[in-house]
Amino acid sequence: MYSCDFSDELTNCSVLSGGNEDLLEELESLKQLHDLSITLESATALLRICDSKLQSCLLSCESVTPSYKAALEITLESLEIDYVGEEKKLLASYNLHNSMVRSHKCFNSLKHVRIDSCPILKDLTWLIFAPNLIHLGVVFCPKMEKVLMPLGEGENGSPFAKLELLILIDLPELKSIYWKALRVPHLKEIRVRSIPQLKKLPLNSNSTAGCGTVIYGEKYWANELEWEDEGSRHAFLPCFISW
Repeated sequence: MYSCDFSDELTNCSVLSGGNEDLLEELESLKQLHDLSITLESATALLRICDSKLQSCLLSCESVTPSYKAALEITLESLEIDYVGEEKKLLASYNLHNSMVRSHKCFNSLKHVRIDSCPILKDLTWLIFAPNLIHLGVVFCPKMEKVLMPLGEGENGSPFAKLELLILIDLPELKSIYWKALRVPHLKEIRVRSIPQLKKLPLNSNSTAGCGTVIYGEKYWANELEWEDEGSRHAFLPCFISW
């Protein structure tokens, strides 16, 4: 796997010039290149990758200033978004419920997602269109209220059907992961910390098919959780480990 770093924001120059352009041309000339992992620090850099021959071998992408509209055209297995600040370039201002997302199978290969320090992001509803997601981590997103919001009838699919690990940390406004119980037969672990307003997990006695899910969380939070029925409570309370 080849790993590289493209940035134009720190130097205020274009990725279309200088050494960055030479590096792109060199990478495009590698006939045996199959797997590529990159770190991007500007939307311009991401657009340049989208227009290159490299997008077919791109497996993972890490962005500190994300531009999802461009990323929708790339087939990714791993997406990491790190962002600090109040700059309003984030996806919260972009409508992910549009026809572009619905008509393209752009997230079918996505397996690993980590969202860190996105101050105005309120939900991650676009993950409904990532049917093969295995790992999801969301931390330090102070305005996130819901992980998934409902779409139109027949468009919600079976989200998180292959999810194995869910990490939610320091999300003070989060009230909901999903609006009803999920079928998550592969779910192995949930880690929750500092999410005081989350009062219910999207789980019932039929959710995990006895796969031995472990739930890490503060003891006081676990004691205050609401459950769909007594069967669900009895099924999952023994799974809790104080964290």
